[in-house]
Amino acid sequence: MVPITDPLAVQSHAVAVEEAPPESFKSFWPEVRRGYFFRSKQHYLDFMRSCGGRIYSLRGHKGSIPPFVLVGNWRSRGDITALWHLKGLGAVRGLLVGEAAERSFENGTRLFVTRPLGEGQAGEFKGWGFTPLYRIVLLERRSRRMEETREPTSEVELIHFRKRYLEDVLELDSTAFDDFWKLDARTLNAVATSCSRNVFLLARDRGRIAGYAIGGTNGRLGYLQRLGVRAGRQGEGIGEALSLRLIDALTAMGAHLICVNTQEENNAARSLYRKLGFEEIPERRLIMSRTPDGAGWGP
Repeated sequence: MVPITDPLAVQSHAVAVEEAPPESFKSFWPEVRRGYFFRSKQHYLDFMRSCGGRIYSLRGHKGSIPPFVLVGNWRSRGDITALWHLKGLGAVRGLLVGEAAERSFENGTRLFVTRPLGEGQAGEFKGWGFTPLYRIVLLERRSRRMEETREPTSEVELIHFRKRYLEDVLELDSTAFDDFWKLDARTLNAVATSCSRNVFLLARDRGRIAGYAIGGTNGRLGYLQRLGVRAGRQGEGIGEALSLRLIDALTAMGAHLICVNTQEENNAARSLYRKLGFEEIPERRLIMSRTPDGAGWGP
Protein backbone atom coordinates (compact mmCIF):
# COMPACT_ATOMS: atom_id res chain seq x y z
CA MET A 1 0.00 0.00 0.00
CA VAL A 2 1.36 3.46 -0.87
CA PRO A 3 1.74 5.96 1.97
CA ILE A 4 -0.98 8.57 2.37
CA THR A 5 0.42 11.90 3.45
CA ASP A 6 -2.83 13.84 3.88
CA PRO A 7 -3.16 15.04 7.50
CA LEU A 8 -6.68 13.63 7.62
CA ALA A 9 -5.43 10.22 6.57
CA VAL A 10 -8.12 7.69 5.74
CA GLN A 11 -7.80 4.44 7.66
CA SER A 12 -8.02 1.49 5.28
CA HIS A 13 -9.94 -0.57 7.83
CA ALA A 14 -12.62 2.15 8.05
CA VAL A 15 -13.17 2.70 4.31
CA ALA A 16 -13.54 -0.20 1.88
CA VAL A 17 -12.71 -0.02 -1.82
CA GLU A 18 -14.60 -2.30 -4.19
CA GLU A 19 -14.36 -3.09 -7.89
CA ALA A 20 -17.42 -1.94 -9.81
CA PRO A 21 -19.17 -4.63 -11.89
CA PRO A 22 -19.24 -4.05 -15.68
CA GLU A 23 -23.00 -3.55 -15.67
CA SER A 24 -22.50 -0.40 -13.56
CA PHE A 25 -19.98 1.30 -15.89
CA LYS A 26 -22.67 3.43 -17.56
CA SER A 27 -23.56 5.03 -14.25
CA PHE A 28 -20.06 6.53 -13.96
CA TRP A 29 -20.20 8.22 -17.37
CA PRO A 30 -21.59 11.62 -16.16
CA GLU A 31 -18.37 12.06 -14.16
CA VAL A 32 -15.98 10.40 -16.66
CA ARG A 33 -17.14 12.69 -19.48
CA ARG A 34 -15.59 15.67 -17.65
CA GLY A 35 -12.12 14.30 -18.37
CA TYR A 36 -10.25 14.76 -21.61
CA PHE A 37 -9.59 11.16 -22.58
CA PHE A 38 -12.98 9.74 -23.58
CA ARG A 39 -14.57 11.69 -26.42
CA SER A 40 -17.95 9.93 -26.21
CA LYS A 41 -19.92 7.49 -24.09
CA GLN A 42 -19.48 4.79 -26.73
CA HIS A 43 -15.72 5.35 -26.81
CA TYR A 44 -15.66 5.00 -23.03
CA LEU A 45 -17.66 1.76 -23.01
CA ASP A 46 -15.60 0.31 -25.87
CA PHE A 47 -12.43 1.08 -23.92
CA MET A 48 -13.78 -0.58 -20.78
CA ARG A 49 -14.63 -3.74 -22.74
CA SER A 50 -11.54 -4.05 -24.91
CA CYS A 51 -8.72 -2.46 -22.88
CA GLY A 52 -9.01 -4.03 -19.45
CA GLY A 53 -11.00 -1.11 -18.04
CA ARG A 54 -11.71 -1.32 -14.30
CA ILE A 55 -13.29 1.03 -11.76
CA TYR A 56 -12.54 0.95 -8.04
CA SER A 57 -14.90 2.98 -5.84
CA LEU A 58 -15.68 3.60 -2.18
CA ARG A 59 -18.23 1.17 -0.81
CA GLY A 60 -21.30 2.58 0.92
CA HIS A 61 -20.83 6.14 -0.29
CA LYS A 62 -23.95 8.29 -0.10
CA GLY A 63 -24.53 9.99 -3.42
CA SER A 64 -25.15 9.24 -7.07
CA ILE A 65 -21.49 8.71 -8.05
CA PRO A 66 -19.02 7.67 -5.33
CA PRO A 67 -15.34 8.64 -5.33
CA PHE A 68 -13.61 6.30 -7.79
CA VAL A 69 -10.56 5.64 -9.90
CA LEU A 70 -10.68 4.34 -13.49
CA VAL A 71 -7.75 2.33 -14.84
CA GLY A 72 -7.05 0.28 -17.95
CA ASN A 73 -4.33 -0.98 -20.26
CA TRP A 74 -1.74 1.43 -21.60
CA ARG A 75 -2.53 1.12 -25.30
CA SER A 76 -2.47 -2.60 -26.10
CA ARG A 77 -0.05 -3.52 -23.32
CA GLY A 78 -1.47 -5.78 -20.66
CA ASP A 79 1.67 -5.40 -18.53
CA ILE A 80 1.23 -1.62 -18.14
CA THR A 81 -1.82 -0.19 -16.39
CA ALA A 82 -2.71 3.48 -16.76
CA LEU A 83 -4.83 5.66 -14.50
CA TRP A 84 -7.29 7.57 -16.70
CA HIS A 85 -9.68 9.23 -14.27
CA LEU A 86 -9.79 9.99 -10.55
CA LYS A 87 -12.66 11.46 -8.55
CA GLY A 88 -12.20 12.16 -4.86
CA LEU A 89 -11.07 14.67 -2.28
CA GLY A 90 -8.20 14.69 0.18
CA ALA A 91 -6.88 11.40 1.47
CA VAL A 92 -9.59 9.44 -0.34
CA ARG A 93 -7.68 10.08 -3.58
CA GLY A 94 -4.54 8.45 -2.25
CA LEU A 95 -6.52 5.49 -0.91
CA LEU A 96 -8.19 4.87 -4.28
CA VAL A 97 -4.95 5.19 -6.25
CA GLY A 98 -3.07 2.93 -3.86
CA GLU A 99 -5.73 0.22 -4.02
CA ALA A 100 -5.90 0.41 -7.82
CA ALA A 101 -2.11 0.09 -8.10
CA GLU A 102 -1.87 -2.83 -5.67
CA ARG A 103 -4.70 -4.76 -7.31
CA SER A 104 -3.17 -4.14 -10.74
CA PHE A 105 0.16 -5.52 -9.53
CA GLU A 106 -1.64 -8.58 -8.15
CA ASN A 107 -3.09 -9.12 -11.63
CA GLY A 108 0.33 -9.09 -13.29
CA THR A 109 0.95 -5.41 -14.08
CA ARG A 110 4.65 -4.53 -14.21
CA LEU A 111 4.16 -0.76 -14.38
CA PHE A 112 1.39 1.55 -13.15
CA VAL A 113 1.37 4.99 -14.80
CA THR A 114 -0.65 8.18 -14.82
CA ARG A 115 -1.75 10.21 -17.80
CA PRO A 116 0.32 13.41 -18.26
CA LEU A 117 -0.15 15.58 -15.16
CA GLY A 118 0.55 19.18 -14.28
CA GLU A 119 3.39 19.74 -11.86
CA GLY A 120 1.00 20.28 -8.93
CA GLN A 121 -0.82 17.00 -9.52
CA ALA A 122 2.47 15.21 -10.08
CA GLY A 123 3.59 16.38 -6.64
CA GLU A 124 0.47 14.83 -5.14
CA PHE A 125 1.31 11.48 -6.73
CA LYS A 126 4.90 11.76 -5.53
CA GLY A 127 3.51 11.75 -1.99
CA TRP A 128 1.83 8.43 -2.80
CA GLY A 129 5.09 6.74 -3.82
CA PHE A 130 5.16 7.63 -7.54
CA THR A 131 8.23 8.82 -9.42
CA PRO A 132 8.53 10.67 -12.78
CA LEU A 133 8.73 8.39 -15.80
CA TYR A 134 8.66 11.03 -18.56
CA ARG A 135 8.70 14.82 -18.57
CA ILE A 136 6.67 16.37 -21.38
CA VAL A 137 7.43 19.73 -23.02
CA LEU A 138 4.48 21.82 -24.25
CA LEU A 139 4.86 24.16 -27.23
CA GLU A 140 2.52 26.67 -28.86
CA ARG A 141 2.44 28.52 -32.15
CA ARG A 142 0.22 31.39 -33.25
CA SER A 143 -1.24 30.28 -36.51
CA ARG A 144 -0.40 32.06 -39.73
CA ARG A 145 -0.40 31.08 -43.35
CA MET A 146 2.79 29.34 -44.38
CA GLU A 147 4.63 31.33 -47.02
CA GLU A 148 6.50 28.31 -48.30
CA THR A 149 6.23 24.56 -47.74
CA ARG A 150 9.49 22.67 -48.05
CA GLU A 151 9.08 19.43 -49.93
CA PRO A 152 11.46 16.68 -48.72
CA THR A 153 12.55 15.22 -52.07
CA SER A 154 11.07 14.83 -55.54
CA GLU A 155 10.36 11.15 -54.83
CA VAL A 156 8.26 11.80 -51.70
CA GLU A 157 4.60 12.80 -52.07
CA LEU A 158 2.26 13.96 -49.33
CA ILE A 159 -1.16 12.31 -49.41
CA HIS A 160 -4.16 11.82 -47.13
CA PHE A 161 -4.49 8.65 -45.08
CA ARG A 162 -6.55 5.75 -46.39
CA LYS A 163 -7.45 2.59 -44.48
CA ARG A 164 -5.37 0.45 -46.81
CA TYR A 165 -2.27 2.12 -45.33
CA LEU A 166 -3.11 1.24 -41.70
CA GLU A 167 -0.69 -1.66 -41.34
CA ASP A 168 2.07 0.31 -43.06
CA VAL A 169 1.58 3.22 -40.63
CA LEU A 170 1.63 0.91 -37.59
CA GLU A 171 4.80 -0.78 -38.86
CA LEU A 172 6.43 2.61 -39.41
CA ASP A 173 5.30 3.78 -35.97
CA SER A 174 7.01 0.82 -34.32
CA THR A 175 10.32 1.90 -35.92
CA ALA A 176 9.93 5.58 -35.07
CA PHE A 177 9.05 5.30 -31.36
CA ASP A 178 10.29 3.28 -28.45
CA ASP A 179 8.25 0.48 -26.94
CA PHE A 180 6.36 2.63 -24.44
CA TRP A 181 5.17 5.21 -26.97
CA LYS A 182 4.34 3.12 -30.03
CA LEU A 183 0.67 2.94 -31.04
CA ASP A 184 -1.72 0.09 -31.58
CA ALA A 185 -4.58 0.26 -34.10
CA ARG A 186 -7.19 1.29 -31.52
CA THR A 187 -5.08 4.13 -30.11
CA LEU A 188 -4.07 5.32 -33.57
CA ASN A 189 -7.74 5.56 -34.53
CA ALA A 190 -8.55 7.31 -31.25
CA VAL A 191 -5.86 9.93 -31.90
CA ALA A 192 -6.92 10.40 -35.53
CA THR A 193 -10.58 11.04 -34.59
CA SER A 194 -10.21 12.86 -31.27
CA CYS A 195 -10.97 16.40 -32.48
CA SER A 196 -14.07 17.90 -34.02
CA ARG A 197 -12.13 18.21 -37.31
CA ASN A 198 -9.15 15.98 -38.09
CA VAL A 199 -6.28 15.70 -40.58
CA PHE A 200 -4.17 12.59 -41.23
CA LEU A 201 -1.30 13.00 -43.70
CA LEU A 202 1.19 10.48 -45.09
CA ALA A 203 4.55 10.87 -46.80
CA ARG A 204 4.85 8.17 -49.46
CA ASP A 205 8.12 7.32 -51.19
CA ARG A 206 7.88 4.97 -54.19
CA GLY A 207 4.89 3.19 -52.70
CA ARG A 208 6.25 2.93 -49.15
CA ILE A 209 5.11 5.09 -46.23
CA ALA A 210 8.06 7.11 -44.93
CA GLY A 211 6.27 9.30 -42.40
CA TYR A 212 2.90 10.46 -41.10
CA ALA A 213 1.34 13.35 -39.21
CA ILE A 214 -1.98 13.64 -37.37
CA GLY A 215 -3.66 16.84 -36.23
CA GLY A 216 -7.03 18.36 -35.58
CA THR A 217 -8.97 21.39 -34.43
CA ASN A 218 -11.52 22.14 -31.76
CA GLY A 219 -12.75 25.58 -32.69
CA ARG A 220 -9.83 27.98 -32.75
CA LEU A 221 -7.46 25.55 -31.07
CA GLY A 222 -5.36 23.30 -33.27
CA TYR A 223 -3.23 20.32 -32.30
CA LEU A 224 -0.27 18.61 -33.92
CA GLN A 225 -0.96 15.30 -32.22
CA ARG A 226 1.46 12.83 -33.75
CA LEU A 227 4.45 13.01 -36.05
CA GLY A 228 6.38 9.92 -37.03
CA VAL A 229 9.20 9.39 -39.53
CA ARG A 230 10.53 5.96 -40.39
CA ALA A 231 13.79 5.01 -38.70
CA GLY A 232 16.65 5.71 -41.10
CA ARG A 233 14.73 8.49 -42.87
CA GLN A 234 15.14 11.23 -40.27
CA GLY A 235 17.02 14.31 -41.44
CA GLU A 236 15.60 14.21 -44.97
CA GLY A 237 12.99 16.92 -44.41
CA ILE A 238 10.06 14.50 -44.23
CA GLY A 239 8.94 15.50 -40.73
CA GLU A 240 9.30 19.19 -41.56
CA ALA A 241 7.27 18.89 -44.76
CA LEU A 242 4.51 16.93 -43.02
CA SER A 243 4.38 19.42 -40.16
CA LEU A 244 4.23 22.44 -42.45
CA ARG A 245 1.47 20.92 -44.55
CA LEU A 246 -0.45 19.98 -41.41
CA ILE A 247 -0.06 23.46 -39.89
CA ASP A 248 -1.35 24.98 -43.11
CA ALA A 249 -4.37 22.64 -43.05
CA LEU A 250 -5.16 23.47 -39.41
CA THR A 251 -4.92 27.18 -40.18
CA ALA A 252 -7.31 26.78 -43.09
CA MET A 253 -9.72 25.01 -40.71
CA GLY A 254 -9.77 28.06 -38.44
CA ALA A 255 -7.10 27.32 -35.84
CA HIS A 256 -5.59 30.46 -34.27
CA LEU A 257 -3.32 28.66 -31.81
CA ILE A 258 -1.61 25.33 -32.53
CA CYS A 259 -0.24 23.16 -29.71
CA VAL A 260 2.19 20.24 -29.69
CA ASN A 261 4.10 18.31 -27.06
CA THR A 262 7.08 16.01 -26.98
CA GLN A 263 9.37 14.31 -24.48
CA GLU A 264 11.80 16.62 -22.75
CA GLU A 265 14.77 14.50 -23.86
CA ASN A 266 13.68 14.48 -27.53
CA ASN A 267 15.99 17.27 -28.64
CA ALA A 268 15.49 16.57 -32.34
CA ALA A 269 11.71 17.10 -32.10
CA ARG A 270 12.10 20.21 -29.93
CA SER A 271 14.55 21.68 -32.45
CA LEU A 272 12.18 20.97 -35.33
CA TYR A 273 9.18 22.55 -33.61
CA ARG A 274 11.16 25.66 -32.69
CA LYS A 275 12.24 25.92 -36.34
CA LEU A 276 8.56 25.79 -37.31
CA GLY A 277 7.76 28.75 -35.05
CA PHE A 278 6.63 26.96 -31.90
CA GLU A 279 7.63 28.36 -28.51
CA GLU A 280 8.02 26.27 -25.38
CA ILE A 281 5.91 27.24 -22.39
CA PRO A 282 7.49 27.02 -18.92
CA GLU A 283 5.20 24.42 -17.37
CA ARG A 284 5.96 20.75 -17.90
CA ARG A 285 3.65 17.75 -17.83
CA LEU A 286 4.82 14.57 -16.10
CA ILE A 287 3.86 10.94 -16.48
CA MET A 288 4.26 9.45 -13.00
CA SER A 289 4.82 5.75 -12.34
CA ARG A 290 5.07 3.00 -9.75
CA THR A 291 6.41 -0.53 -9.98
CA PRO A 292 5.57 -3.44 -7.66
CA ASP A 293 8.94 -3.21 -5.91
CA GLY A 294 9.42 0.53 -6.23
CA ALA A 295 12.40 0.09 -8.57
CA GLY A 296 12.91 1.91 -11.84
CA TRP A 297 11.19 0.83 -15.03
CA GLY A 298 12.95 -0.69 -17.98
CA PRO A 299 10.88 -1.81 -20.97
